[in-house]
Amino acid sequence: MKGGGTDFICDSSSLISLTDTCFLPAISTICSSFDGSFLIPKSVEAESVTTPVKNKAYALNALRIKHAIDRGILKVSPFDASMHASQIMEIANNVFFLSGKPMPLLHQGESEILALCDALGINNVLIDERTTRMLIESPLLLKDHLAKEFKKNIGTNEENLGKFQKLTSSLNLFRSSELLILAYEKGYFSSLGALELDTLEAGLYSLKYSGCAISFEEIVTFVESVRESG
Repeated sequence: MKGGGTDFICDSSSLISLTDTCFLPAISTICSSFDGSFLIPKSVEAESVTTPVKNKAYALNALRIKHAIDRGILKVSPFDASMHASQIMEIANNVFFLSGKPMPLLHQGESEILALCDALGINNVLIDERTTRMLIESPLLLKDHLAKEFKKNIGTNEENLGKFQKLTSSLNLFRSSELLILAYEKGYFSSLGALELDTLEAGLYSLKYSGCAISFEEIVTFVESVRESG
């Protein structure tokens, strides 16, 4: 599988947001509207299924994700990206420095996603995790945020930042909220009739409270624009 223009690679953060809010079936609606797949690396399967299914507090969500895998809605990539992921993690976790010490910003799951994108030629990433998104889309804003959080200057290794930006420059990042909006546009809520838009609005707030990095202002602006256009 190479160069999938409509293929997505998913992070556990988005899958958890979608299962928390019972919107994981929205992926199926989207899959039926285009020729593409939603892939996860083995580490994401471990994070969202294999490990949490053993904990009764998280087993329900894990089983929901496993069911999606069993049905082929989510596909576990057989590609072993662990070695390349380790290289990416080494670069990313030596971009910013606090008091002379490197700041670990990227974990194995996110690193394997980036490694898979690079290896398979896939540009679309479904990810809610804020730090990784900022490191890819707005590294200098992330640096400012870290400086305010720790109340100290943050050092930068420009060479590593350049390597990381080169690796991720072609990626298109999507949140679970944007996936739900796309599913809405494909008729996911159409059976609800007059409650369709209200349900989408409620769903976006639910995703936010489940960890999706969407602001209140974004939700209000989008819903108002749909009401006005309708």
